[in-house]
Amino acid sequence: MKGSKSIKTVFILLCLSLTLSACNNAETTALDGSKPSVAGAIIIDPQILLSFFTPSPLYPLDPLLNEGETVITVEENDEADISFKVRANPSDTGTIVSYRFYPTDQITFVTDNGQNYLTIDFVYNPQTETYVNGFNINGAEDNNCVNNTYDLVAIEVESGNSQTFKVKVGDADKCIFIATNNGAGYAGNFAKKGIDNDGLGAVEVADAICNANIPTGINKDVTYKAMIAATNSPASIRYPGSNWVFSSFTSYYSQSGLKLAKTFTSGTTIGFANAETWTNSLGTSGKIWTGFSSIDWGIDTPSATQCAGIYNAQGAQASWYSSSATGTQGVLSAVNGQSIAEMTTTDPATVIETICSAKRYIACVGQ
Repeated sequence: MKGSKSIKTVFILLCLSLTLSACNNAETTALDGSKPSVAGAIIIDPQILLSFFTPSPLYPLDPLLNEGETVITVEENDEADISFKVRANPSDTGTIVSYRFYPTDQITFVTDNGQNYLTIDFVYNPQTETYVNGFNINGAEDNNCVNNTYDLVAIEVESGNSQTFKVKVGDADKCIFIATNNGAGYAGNFAKKGIDNDGLGAVEVADAICNANIPTGINKDVTYKAMIAATNSPASIRYPGSNWVFSSFTSYYSQSGLKLAKTFTSGTTIGFANAETWTNSLGTSGKIWTGFSSIDWGIDTPSATQCAGIYNAQGAQASWYSSSATGTQGVLSAVNGQSIAEMTTTDPATVIETICSAKRYIACVGQ
């Protein structure tokens, strides 16, 4: 019956269009000498016509979402219970509404025996006066740190018509990106504004830089911390033993969230002195502020300031900290200790820029 009504509606619209076109051929002339075009003012969108031939289920479903959600959500390598409600109850409450849900590579669940779908029956509940049912889904693992949204297709058994629902898979992995200040870099006094901002130092200002410059294409659902070491700060300190940026049992992806940089298991440091390296470099070129004076994150945490003289004798707002004037920056292209501390003792020896006016980038790590 629905199909016949749709055909009648399309027929009426087409007839209306033809009639208006015929009217346009009438022997009438406007005041400006032109022939009025009535039909030209009415445009029938082809998508509207197409929608008449795309039938909906007899009893459409609506997902029951958690507070604050706009789509169904499940975490990577985790499971979630999802529920649906029949939008409008059948007139006969004895009717059973059945749907077949189809899994994908990214959204999996237990299917019917030997089938590639799961059949869910919706039965009237007289206590709630609704048709509600659900099932358990799993978010599959992927090799990136990006939240993705996928389609979950359900086909109504009685009509054979389908509905598509959006499912967001929250990625358990974390992203690393490089804040470049549009390629200009940040001078050693990047925490200067801390002087006029309640004494904030390198950690707070660098974190603010990270969260204000999250690039398109990686997760914006989390906060980011700057990968710098600061142990002599008027506010927060940061080094592998305190307020650190990495977590154990977590993988981190760099270069637009697609290249695995490091997977941490029981610890959150890298012993570059023991030949432990990144899987991939953080970037292609350039240098970053780190504050590390050692190629081993676990030792020689910095204690003295390098850029202190710019602000005051105590260096309260100094931007980065080091026990020496060398080895306090990292190299983006390196997959060894130079990604943290570019030492003058490396082979071949590298001359380190130590002046605070030198401009470098900041590595930002998702939390």
